[in-house]
Parts: sequence; structure tokens; C-alpha cells
Amino acid sequence: MRTLTLSLLVAAGLGAVVASPDTALADTIPFSNLPVAKPFTRVEPPPVPDKIPASERADGIFPAIAPLAQRKLTDERGFHYVQVFTSEQDAQTFATSGSTPSTTPSGEPQATRTCLTSGGSLSPRLSFYYSFRPINPSPQSIAILKRQGQWPLPPVKPSKEPPKDTIRTIHLERLVQSGDSATLETTEAFLDLQTLGTRFISKSSTKLVKVATGPNSLGVYAAREEKGAASQFLVTNPELPPPPEESDRQAQVQQLQSVANRLLAQMPSGVSSETGCGYLRFSLAAKPGGGQMATVLATAFLPPGNDPEGGNTDEDNMSRFEGQDMNEDQLKMIREMLHRQNRSQRARTVAVNLSFSQLETEPAPLLSVTFGWAGRDQQLHF
Repeated sequence: MRTLTLSLLVAAGLGAVVASPDTALADTIPFSNLPVAKPFTRVEPPPVPDKIPASERADGIFPAIAPLAQRKLTDERGFHYVQVFTSEQDAQTFATSGSTPSTTPSGEPQATRTCLTSGGSLSPRLSFYYSFRPINPSPQSIAILKRQGQWPLPPVKPSKEPPKDTIRTIHLERLVQSGDSATLETTEAFLDLQTLGTRFISKSSTKLVKVATGPNSLGVYAAREEKGAASQFLVTNPELPPPPEESDRQAQVQQLQSVANRLLAQMPSGVSSETGCGYLRFSLAAKPGGGQMATVLATAFLPPGNDPEGGNTDEDNMSRFEGQDMNEDQLKMIREMLHRQNRSQRARTVAVNLSFSQLETEPAPLLSVTFGWAGRDQQLHF
């Protein structure tokens, strides 16, 4: 298998891309031409409120709990699960039926993506758990507590005010891609798990430009910070290719879109970052004589291979039923079943290596982006 590599060197005054025979050329972008962006830092939030009225709303954040019939058991145990969506329609659907929508309703390229986080990885929706009354221990738990000398429990003074641990901070991101640029809009808000009210805190926007393109339209975007030699990066996931048969598109999206949306990154600090929302963002800094590196792993989707071990075709499988006494409807049903069992997508892990450094003799940092395979081919069935 031929290794896929792509190098993009970006530096002030650099006029050509240094490439190996397997390297795809790309236009260079001087560091000074990258758009200026504010650092990926969040505004210090105001004091946590004691309570947020149910009527108060922050744009783009829609909390909901399941209908009473479906949460009877958790209500008896004294706790609730709150789901947070980026679509009002999805929140209403969950509140009335208890069902959560597909994270990717369409298999079309996602020019706009909206994701949530509360301190962890980005996700299309969030789930929170909280207790609204003390939990009554079972007789077995009481027996254990007695042996440990912890029963009876000390009395808890009732409070008329809800505890502040029911107020959570929500971070919403909306990524809009247009041509060779991307805009990341971020919103911070408080969420009251008891009232389901939300309160706006702050909002900001960052524009980045595309500096490299990988397999299946995987994109690498960058922007420079106004002060200091630092750059912000945003890596978008590979897109699913069209299936051999359009009738398989829905099944392909339902089974494989979550694979496409998953990205894993190794940061300079050694900490890993993961997302299921289809993109990752991070910052790298450089100074004369030094720099930083990061690696992002994604799943690329490849054309069908000629490997004889790749499996039998639909016609090969149908040959087993030739000569048997079956009518057309039975043969059609078997053919459809075998087709579902046989359909798959060839895939391989691709590594995006990003290096941001500055030589002591150079006036500006050097940005390097390379793509390479990181594993063997695999067949993903859908």
C-alpha cells in the first residue's frame, strides 16, 4: 500500500513546498497572512446563581427530561437525568416520547455543526444526573452502614434553596465552514438542572483559514494569535463517501457516521483529547529555538480493494441457492438479506501530524502539516 503523505510548510518569506516523491503539493500561506484570532480562553464566568427561572433561555441550548411515565423508577429513587440538545425540536421530542434523535440526521457533508461540552469532550448532546431528595438506603445498605458504625446517618438540615451543584456551566460551539474558511462561534451559559432554565454568560467568534486537506476532505484550519508566536488549529473529520448503491446511504450514515465523527488527538502536554462531534481544536505555541507538536487520528474511507479475502459478492452468495425450489419473492428476500450482510466500507486510520516551531535565525514560526497512514485496512460493516 502506497503511503499517503502531504506536507505544508508555512513561514514568512518561504516560497515553495519541500516535498518527497509521495508528497502532494500545496500553496504556502505566510504566517502573517493567517487571520488573527483571540486565544482559546474562556471568559471568567460571573458568580454561580442560586436559581435560574424556567422562563429564562440562552440561545441554542435546550434542556429536557423524559416524560413522567419513563422516569418513574428514577423519580422513586430521588434523581433525574437531564438531556441537553442543540435543537429545540430534538428537546421537545425527548420530553414527549423519551427518544433521542440520531446524532447525524443526514449523510450530506456537514457545513455547520453545533456541539456541547461541560468540561469534557465535545458531543452533539449532553446528559446530567442530579439528586432532588435524599436517597433512602435499602435494608441491606443499612445493615452494612451499621457494621461500619455509620448508622443512623446524621440529620440533614432542610434547605429551602436548591443546592448550587444543580447549576452547571454549558459551553456551546457552532462551526460554520464556507469554502477555505471556517468560523467557530462559542457561547457560555449556566444551566439550572432543577428548573431547566438557562442563563447567557458570554459569546465569542474565531475565524480560521484552511491550510491543508487530507483524504475524504479532512480539513486542517489555522489562525494566529495577535500577541506572541502561537497558532490555533481546527481539524475536521473525513467525510463518508457515497455507497455503491444509493439505497444503502441511510444505513451507512446510521452505522458509520459516528466512526467518521470520532477524532483523537495527542497534545504537546501528553494529554489526550477526544471528540465525537466531527472536529477538534487546540493551540500550539512556538518561540525562537523551540516549538510544539500534536497528532490527530481519524478514520479515512477508501475505495473497495482487490483483496481476494475481502469477502464474496452478492452474486457469489446467491449461487448457493441456485436450483432450489423458490419463488421470486423468496429469492428477492434472500438477496436483500445477503446484501445487508455483505455490504461494508473499507477504512484505515490516518494520522495528521502538526508541528509549529521557529528557528532562531527565522523571523516567523514554521507550520508543518503531514498526513500518513497509521494502521492496516479494515472493513466496517453497515
